[in-house]
Amino acid sequence: MEITARVIIQMMGAPKKHIVSTLKMYIEKIKEEHKGIKILEEFKSKPKKEGKLFKVFTELELKAKDTSDLIWFCFDYMPSSVEVIDPTELIFKANDFTDFLNDLQDKLHRIDMNAKNLSAQNQVLNKNGRTLMMNLIMLQLRTKPVGIDILAKNAGAPNEHLQKFVDSMIKDGKIKKDNDVYRVA
Repeated sequence: MEITARVIIQMMGAPKKHIVSTLKMYIEKIKEEHKGIKILEEFKSKPKKEGKLFKVFTELELKAKDTSDLIWFCFDYMPSSVEVIDPTELIFKANDFTDFLNDLQDKLHRIDMNAKNLSAQNQVLNKNGRTLMMNLIMLQLRTKPVGIDILAKNAGAPNEHLQKFVDSMIKDGKIKKDNDVYRVA
């Protein structure tokens, strides 16, 4: 059973020319690769500036050969909005719906695994960054006692960011502060 739907695909990026051409290529990719989808109408927005980025979207009215093609289209191209126009009621076969649910679960599990991996990588990067910054502070202070301005300048970090490391190192007994000058403990 054919399904007519309206979908919105959004992109954000910079520069403006790049994001417009990328969306155009994305739509061409849909036309070429998704044989079960026929685009009936297409409306492209003008790029809108949001901060330093540009946001652009396209609204497509499309016809899918069946529910399976529409569902896979959604998985593959991740539209931000989908509105089924026709038919007004859909009936799924149990096997088709089971396949859909299992594919959905598989995708969710992969997303969850990627999020967990990114979180673990972020923790390692944060720990390594912290160790690197503390080592940089120690190397500077082994040469001679200096104030926060010089530490920050040599570390290439704002004073307020570096101050957090310095305070932590004082608390751990690694360095000491005499007046406005820091030295190795």
